Amino acid sequence: MQGRFEKYLEEQGRLLDVESPDDEKIWNAISAELTKSRRLRIGLLGTAAMILFLVSSVTAFRWVVKQRQADDVNYPLRNVSEQLGREENIFRITVMRKLDEVKETGEKGKDYYSMMEQLEQIDRQYKTYMDDLKELGNQPKILKGIIRCYEMKIRVIEKTLNEIEKSRHNENEKHIL
Repeated sequence: MQGRFEKYLEEQGRLLDVESPDDEKIWNAISAELTKSRRLRIGLLGTAAMILFLVSSVTAFRWVVKQRQADDVNYPLRNVSEQLGREENIFRITVMRKLDEVKETGEKGKDYYSMMEQLEQIDRQYKTYMDDLKELGNQPKILKGIIRCYEMKIRVIEKTLNEIEKSRHNENEKHIL
């Protein structure tokens, strides 16, 4: 009996022996844990990627819709005809460039404030024409009025640029004398 018990103890001791651990068993357990955590990470990353894709898609869709709405608001004459839309675009670009020229002068005197007042009046008239366009449709008088607003803006800005130039020229002559 003693022999069996000793063999049993020896066998159990080997199993519990810290000096010679069962490497295969340990590595299998580690591998199983790594596989579980890898699966969990892959699942979480997949879910995060799907959420990110959905959010990006919704954001892109909203942006496209807003751009189309902004284009319709910013260039309403394009809805009337392509030609009028192109003209309106040219006028808008011209007005913006002329305003940039005024800003580059750095002038903030009475000419500048007078110009800004006149541009606000023209903008109010433009808004009235746009309201009429929505309400009454493509009436030639309304369309001409809208174009005339752009032309008036350009004239007002050019007049201001000329006044600023004259003022600077006069100042230079005073300094020379």
